[in-house]
Order: sequence, then C-alpha cells, then structure tokens
Amino acid sequence: MPWFVLAVTALLGLVVATALYRLEDTNHATHFELTVSERIHWLESGITLELRPLRRMAAVFGFQRGEISEEEFRNLAQSAELSEQPELLAIQWLAKEETPSGQELFPVHYSHTLTVGADDDPQNDPVPRVLLEQARQRRDSSLSPWYRAHGITRLRVVRPVFGERGGDQELLGFISGIYRVDLLLEAVLRPSEPISMDLFIADASADVPGYFHQSRRVFRPVGPNIGPFPGSRRLTRMVNLFGVDWRVIAVSQPGVFVVSPWGPLVIGIGGVLFGVILSTYLRMLLGREAQVRQLVELRTDELNRRTEQLQTMNAELENFAYIASHDLRAPLRAVSQLASSIEEDGAESMDVELIRRMRLMRERVQRMDDLIEGLLIYSRAGGTIIEVHDRVPLGPLLQELSDELPLPVHFRVEIRAPMPTLRGNALHLRQIFQNLIINAAAHHDHPESGVVTISAQDEVKFWHLDIADNGPGIPPDERERVFRMFASTGGKDGGVHAGIGLALVKKLVHGYGGRIDVIENQPRGARFRIWWPK
Repeated sequence: MPWFVLAVTALLGLVVATALYRLEDTNHATHFELTVSERIHWLESGITLELRPLRRMAAVFGFQRGEISEEEFRNLAQSAELSEQPELLAIQWLAKEETPSGQELFPVHYSHTLTVGADDDPQNDPVPRVLLEQARQRRDSSLSPWYRAHGITRLRVVRPVFGERGGDQELLGFISGIYRVDLLLEAVLRPSEPISMDLFIADASADVPGYFHQSRRVFRPVGPNIGPFPGSRRLTRMVNLFGVDWRVIAVSQPGVFVVSPWGPLVIGIGGVLFGVILSTYLRMLLGREAQVRQLVELRTDELNRRTEQLQTMNAELENFAYIASHDLRAPLRAVSQLASSIEEDGAESMDVELIRRMRLMRERVQRMDDLIEGLLIYSRAGGTIIEVHDRVPLGPLLQELSDELPLPVHFRVEIRAPMPTLRGNALHLRQIFQNLIINAAAHHDHPESGVVTISAQDEVKFWHLDIADNGPGIPPDERERVFRMFASTGGKDGGVHAGIGLALVKKLVHGYGGRIDVIENQPRGARFRIWWPK
C-alpha cells in the first residue's frame, strides 16, 4: 500500500506538472504574440510618420496645381524637416506629360540629392512604371521592393499628387523619395529598444537576400535562414505596408518567454503537496496574465492616441500651409498691386495726404505678408528635441554669413577666434546667427558705427556663445518679452519688423537642448548668451 500510494502520488504529480507546463507555455506564447503585435504596430505607425514630409510636399504641389518652379522645389527639398532625415537619399518630382498620341509619361522633372556617397547618385535609380500605376490606383503612397545599389539596400516611395483642373481632380504627377532601408528602420525602431526580443525584417517580394537586424541596427546580407536560437521563441508575421509585404521575424532573448524546466521538476517531486501548490500556482498565473494583458492594452491605447494626435497635427499643418500660401498671401498681393495702380493712375490728381495714406496702406500690407512668412518659417523649425549627427565649423559659417547679410554701411561683425565646431544643422545655425545679427543692426541707434562681437568659451558640457552689440541695449523688464511671438517694436532704422526672429532663435536653440538669455553688457548694448550642448 505505501508503494501504491507513492506511485499514485508520483504519477498524479507528473500529470499535473505536465499540464501546468503546457498551461504556462501557452501563457508565454500569448504574451509573446501580444508583444510582437505591439512592435509591429510601432513599425507601421513609425513608417507612416517617416513618410510625412512626402505627404506634405504632395499637398503643397496639389494646392499649387503642379506649377512648381525649380527654385521652389529646391527650397522645399532643402527644408529643415527633410534635412533631419538622414535615411532620405534623394527626392524627385515626376510631372505628367502627354505625347501627341495621348500617352501619359512621367519623366523626372526635378530632382534633389540629400545624402550621397563619393560614387553614388540616387537620382539615377530607375522609377518602376508598375509602382506609379500602383500609387495611382491606391491614391496613396506606394513602396517599391527593396533593391541594392552601390552596396546599399534601398526602397523607393511614390506618392501621387492630385489637383483641381477644370473643377475635377486630376493626376498632376508623383513625389518620389529614395530611402536607405537600414537607416529608415533604425529611425523607426530606435525608440523601441529590444529588451526581451530581437527583430529581423525582410522584404518578402524583393530579390535582396537579407534581413535588417534590429539590435545591431544593420542590414545583414544573409540567406533566408537567420540561424538557430537555442532557448528562444520565434514568431513570423507578414506586414503589409502601402501595398508591399514585409516579413518580420521576432526572436525572444534566451530564457525569455520560455518555460523554465525546473518548475515542473519541483512540482513532480512535490506531488504530495499538489493541491496547495496547484491553487497557489494557478492564482499566480492568472494574476500575471491579467497584468500582462492590461499592460499591453495600455501601451496599445497610448500608441493609438499618439498616432491620432500626430495625424491631427499633420492635417492642421497642411491646412495652415494652404491658407497661408494661398488664401491669405494672394489677396494681400492683390491689395498691394491695386494700391500701386491707384497711385500711378492718379499721381497728378492726388494730394500729399492721400499719397501718404496709400503708402501707409502698402506698408501695412507688406507687414502682414512678413508676419505670414515668419509664421511659416517658425512652423517648419522642428519639434522638441532635434537629433543631429553633423558637426559644423562655426568660424567659416559666421564669416560667410557676415559677408552676405545686407547690413548698414560701416556696420561691422567682429568674430573673435577661436570658434568651436558645433553639433547641429548648418541651416539652423545660419538662421540663429542671422536673426541675432540683423536684430542688432535694426535696433542700433548709430548703425554707421555699430559693431556686433561674437565670441565663444569652452565649458564642461556646453559652449557658451556671446553675441554682443554696442547699441542702446534692452531694458531689464523687456528681456523676457523679446523672445515672444510678435513681440516687436519699430527698429531704429525706422522699419517695422515681424517680431518672429528671436522667437525662432529660441525655438531652435531649445530644440537642440540649449538655452538662450539676455545678460548685462558693459558699458552699453545688448548681449545674447547661448549655451550650446557639446
């Protein structure tokens, strides 16, 4: 009898241990699938956000009915938003043309290379006709399969541009962007650092053999077998992104999402205490599963809210760009032209007071146009934290800027060497120092003897840069207000300024994690001090 009881108890413990092992394994598999779904959702929303500049350019081209000059195209392609995307190699405008026989052609009308190697020109990459047709049918962005060029894996994104002609929506052409796959996926997945799993991403429809490896952030030119991963769990999912299927293989870290072999062994040995162990273990498993599901649901809801907010912001920005560039500026220019025509036609019959009032009206129209232009520049200045990888020598940039700016006669810009090399974007740095120098010249009481002195000092974690002038200075109670939007007074030169320059400077400096203040300057003048992170 003792042996029988022992045998039955051991057998019962073995059966229970096996059942619990399978139950825990099922819970791990469910948790793993939920986590993989979260990462895939992050990938989909991240790709959509990275393609946002192309969507905005398409909206601008559509508003202007495809009538874009090469200079306007260059200005859009060289905007701050595009310059902050190192994964974007080139951007192109494919305008529609019709042959005498009525056939539609889409040659590359304008092209601009943003990132290029010594012997590599992305503009020469062919544009597949089938990709254009796919984008036309979808009326949305379409992705090409991955392809290799000059040792770099790339993909092309095409977005159709529609505009009103004759009251109907007509296809005007396509905005095309060439992206570097490894940098694109790195930018998308960087906020989602691999902690409990690793991702391998491949294009299922491409001829490129290889995967993008998330933890190493590189493209691995290997075969379809990514290798054995003992002690890990693996899951493969197909993700459709703008008409292209990508294969995502998720591999857990060793020992994560995998049942420990010691649990069933201990439960089998402790078969006599089966009842107590079972109730405690089941309660623990159910509680853990509920916590995992609740956590995943919270994070998924947060991602959905973030995506909706970004979509709303994008729509508002596109609507603002349309109103500012079309509905506001066009009537202002018409008013200015009408005032000029009235002055020319009635020059002989108008008295001095009427001429003065017409000139005042033109000046106020120009003031409104300057405000709109300043708002557009301010809105393009970027978000909160600007990530950069460039290093810009400040000395040559300031020298070039001082030679180009339209300063008053005998007004000097003095650059005190040595000047540092800063981490940042050259266009942003030009905007910062250009606004500070022009502000000093515009508000100087004696511009014929004015001077702006720029100096730098090395600190532990920052460079502090001083931009000082010998003008009338800024009263202490006005030093905070000068950085506000539209906080402007008439300059000493008699002009009227938009009041956005210093607000733009503060936004850019803070975007790089720096700080700008107005400090005391002796014996007179204004001194702006910038703390720029190294």
